[in-house]
Amino acid sequence: MLQSLYKCQRNLCTKIRKSSLFVQSVSTSCGSNTSTDESKLVINLCHRRSHGLSEETLISEAKLLQLDTHTCSKVSAVPEFFQNHGFSATQVKKIIRLRPKLLASGVDETLKPKLQFLQSIGFSEDECRKIICRNPNILLCSIRKLLTPSFNSLKTFMGSKVKAMAAIKRSPQILNMKISHSLKQTIQVLHQIGIPDSQVSEFIFKSPVILTINPQKMSEVGLRLKEMGFDVTSTAFRTAFAAMSILRHSKLERKLETYRSIGFSDVEILNIFRSQPTCMFYSEENIRAIVAFYVDRLHFSPSHLSQRPAFLLCSVERRLIPRCSVMQVLWSRGIISEVGKLSSILMTMEKDFLPKYVTKYEAKVPELLAAYRGELKFKEYSFHLHEIRQISMSRGSSSKTKVA
Repeated sequence: MLQSLYKCQRNLCTKIRKSSLFVQSVSTSCGSNTSTDESKLVINLCHRRSHGLSEETLISEAKLLQLDTHTCSKVSAVPEFFQNHGFSATQVKKIIRLRPKLLASGVDETLKPKLQFLQSIGFSEDECRKIICRNPNILLCSIRKLLTPSFNSLKTFMGSKVKAMAAIKRSPQILNMKISHSLKQTIQVLHQIGIPDSQVSEFIFKSPVILTINPQKMSEVGLRLKEMGFDVTSTAFRTAFAAMSILRHSKLERKLETYRSIGFSDVEILNIFRSQPTCMFYSEENIRAIVAFYVDRLHFSPSHLSQRPAFLLCSVERRLIPRCSVMQVLWSRGIISEVGKLSSILMTMEKDFLPKYVTKYEAKVPELLAAYRGELKFKEYSFHLHEIRQISMSRGSSSKTKVA
């Protein structure tokens, strides 16, 4: 079984496929006389020191890689390095899953200098961790040939170091791009699709991820959005442009099919996209969860939601449940007899909602704070059903009058 693995570890990087890295055995053909049992001990030591990376995780995430004892020691040092710099076990797993090649990287030669580079730019330790988790490829780039020139080009274009850092935090993948070349191509495309020269810099600053997109695809997306009726100077166009440029066609189709499957017509989906293109960034699971809450709990129709797409941007756990729970408590206790328009309540800014509906009554209603924290959850929000009945009765009366 091990015979096929007894090959010299000469071209390590060429043996690592894009998908993952597989620690299966220890090579003993490079002058190492390590026995099979000793090899297993080394690998087990690696797993024990890998801070949350179990043997099953490494195996499931990987392809065949021959390791001698020295390389296996390096493997254990990589997750240990991340752990020592404040990365959680979950973050370490994510980094290795995204870029398994890092397992064979030298800590002092490869990883540490990149972390120090990010800190030298001005990023805090927490910001460095977030950037690396979102784009581990930074750790494999040359500081002299790529990272430094890219940051300098970005800083010059953005007009300040602060703006350049903000752009990197939004889209960490731009740091390991040849920024000067990407900027030239992107600016050319934006001009072609009609973005005013005065808005180009702000356009890229707000959506820096477009620097990573193929120019031809950007051009096609821009033309399609203009055909759909988007104003190229609007915020909605910029968001839609980024969404359609980033998403693969197959992924975009899956999201559209998700909206169709839960009751939206193509016209309604288009209306949602034109008004709130951010909705296309959500996963299919999130789309279903948000719509299900409105339809099943609040008895909104998909048609009603399509006319108020901003509702779809609300978090179920952080906004919808807490606010509806607060209103349910107040209504059921008789504190308020008329709730008012739910749309206004859900869309009110936090700084206005809290004093008006929570702070004002929390002394009188002890459980109100628990409701606001999302600790009290109701299967049905009867305060809104009462509102719907009133609206329904009103519409019924109007209809009869018109018929008569």
